[in-house]
Amino acid sequence: MQLGELGEFGLIELVTQDIAPGAEVIRGIGDDAAVYRVREGDWQLVTTDTLVEEVHFSLEYTTWRDLGWKALAVNISDIAAMGGRPLYALISLCLPVDSDVVTVQELYTGLGEVAQAFGVSLVGGDTVSGLSVVLSITLIGAVEANRAVFRSGANPGDLIIVTGTLGDSAAGLFLLQNADYDAGSEAKRRLKRAHLRPEPRVEAGRLLSATGGVTAMLDVSDGLSSDIAHIGRASQVDSLLWGENIPLSDALRDLASALGRDPLEWALHGGEDYELLFTVTRGQADRVRDTLAASGIRSAVIGEVTAPGRGNRLEYKGRLETLPQGGFNHFRMSGK
Repeated sequence: MQLGELGEFGLIELVTQDIAPGAEVIRGIGDDAAVYRVREGDWQLVTTDTLVEEVHFSLEYTTWRDLGWKALAVNISDIAAMGGRPLYALISLCLPVDSDVVTVQELYTGLGEVAQAFGVSLVGGDTVSGLSVVLSITLIGAVEANRAVFRSGANPGDLIIVTGTLGDSAAGLFLLQNADYDAGSEAKRRLKRAHLRPEPRVEAGRLLSATGGVTAMLDVSDGLSSDIAHIGRASQVDSLLWGENIPLSDALRDLASALGRDPLEWALHGGEDYELLFTVTRGQADRVRDTLAASGIRSAVIGEVTAPGRGNRLEYKGRLETLPQGGFNHFRMSGK
């Protein structure tokens, strides 16, 4: 069997099935971050992400400064998805030997900007030479003991809620890859910024971990259709999404209308929005949303958790259908 047939998540399951976590590990492989004890009080969080040139980004439309911001921001988002606060980052960087030193300085300017914005200290890393740019970051964070929110706690009857709007990053990527179409409007600049400079939802994650009632959570990185499936697998449940409730920005709607596309496709399958997707017991949903709103954080109820057996479904424009599996998946072959 080739990797393309097995897929990213099948590979992870295969290589980790015999790995036993240590006694201090609270949550190991399979969530947004690992959780472990090092002392009484806070639990420690650690996560890592790798960005590869021409797989996750292209320097044809990504500046080095934006690349630095995004590389660390996506790790910060994983810590936010656990309800934690980011603390220390290590940067591993692979660069061609003919790379311009000035561009590398720009990369670290972007890293420094997002680190300062979210209180992260850059404490080390590694540099090597290679044929293309690869940027790998390990981020250590912390969360109060017993307040980490996992993917595995959703129960039938819970409501599904998401912060912000979805699909903007995918629409921004379309504009970046189709420069001739871009008329340079402010709305289109906002869409491109959503892709290049995502804003991790650290404050929202901290509020959600503290309020109670939140049963499962992750960040929308692979796409809503994939990420709700991640919660389903971890919690052994299914879901019903209400398409008309999925929040879309006016900029996204306008672009989709101009292209003759359904904007929901970007929201469902685009990914890299880094909003928080979470489930809440019905009786606590209004209180949780009010807590977010008091801090200026928008949220929308987009569905409900259902008992396993019927699969993940989408109710949209009067139709009820199986939710197509989209989003990003490493090693997926064409047509798989």
